[in-house]
Amino acid sequence: MGGAQIHHHSLIKQLKARHSIQVLSHWDSNRTDWLLGTTLKAPSISRDYWIEGIPVHRIGLSNWDKLKLTPYIPIYYPLMSIALSAISKLLQEHLHEYARKADLIHNVRIGREGLSHASLQLARHFDVPFILTPVHHPRWVGWRYHEYIQIYQQADAVIVLTQAEKKNLIRLGVQESRIHVTGIAPVLATQADGNDFRKKHNIQGPIVLFLGQHYPYKGYRQLLEAAPLVWNRFPDTNFVFIGPAVQKSEQVFTQFSDPRIYRLGQVNLQEKTNALKACTLLCLPSSQESFGGVYTEAWSFGKPVIGCNIPAVSDVITDGVDGYLLDQVSEPIAECISYLLLHPDKAEEMGLSGKNKVKSKYAWSRLAEMTEAVYRHVLDI
Repeated sequence: MGGAQIHHHSLIKQLKARHSIQVLSHWDSNRTDWLLGTTLKAPSISRDYWIEGIPVHRIGLSNWDKLKLTPYIPIYYPLMSIALSAISKLLQEHLHEYARKADLIHNVRIGREGLSHASLQLARHFDVPFILTPVHHPRWVGWRYHEYIQIYQQADAVIVLTQAEKKNLIRLGVQESRIHVTGIAPVLATQADGNDFRKKHNIQGPIVLFLGQHYPYKGYRQLLEAAPLVWNRFPDTNFVFIGPAVQKSEQVFTQFSDPRIYRLGQVNLQEKTNALKACTLLCLPSSQESFGGVYTEAWSFGKPVIGCNIPAVSDVITDGVDGYLLDQVSEPIAECISYLLLHPDKAEEMGLSGKNKVKSKYAWSRLAEMTEAVYRHVLDI
């Protein structure tokens, strides 16, 4: 669950036929308590399992481990370098045997700094390349992110998803020669049945689809506020929200009670794929994205998309060609939705442009080849 996790799982499926890959993770379930979830509230028992032919080791921190970490949690933010060093050292003990066998270590930034820092230190210890995918959001700057930025700067290669992310990292002091731009491809089931989705949920009429975890920055509230404005002109329009609740999002939805609003929560891959096939358009007006893989997924079915006018997303969506870029405000969101509903020929044209973009730029085989090229570069082979 989560874009970064799904993205790299899909890449690994492409790479595993040619390489021996071992995944190490803090969790095997959806979590958002980044510091405590990787320390005092981390799983107590390690777990080894396979998923689609990929071996995964979930790290387990014993009660003794957690006791040793306890003094460092209250000082983590004011004295991060000291606390991080202790957390990283403990995690290195759990990663050591896996790192010893590796030709390179590729870390994906998920959670606080501990796992990334430990991965870097072990790469240096065993003299193997360290590759980082930071999945960087522009707001991650300032003293609270200083240690992560240092890890960015020390990586042998940094894989980013857009040119906008590359520019951000250069401003943060990462050498341009170490930054490699790839992208994100769609994650979809092999078959799609839009009619099945409509029948299952008894939906008729146009569908505006929101697909993402319900963080405030994703813009789900602004889309909810846009719904009545759309209904003034298109009263049979349905708004479908897919993604897990986060923080107080459940309370927000209680303020917008209408049978034309469908809140489906977390769904499996097949249900998500069917929803994309069934929808009229995708609207994810998120103000913080490193790419926005859901846009490529909607385009795969020839659907127009609406995104927020931020640098990373504007590198993906071509405004007025395959989607619209706008501010995270309910009125312009409603206007864009209404325009696409009023002009189905334009919506179809934009969806087709997006579909052609996916074919040319965002195929998993192409992204895997680009990732392998980074590996060969740092290994000098």
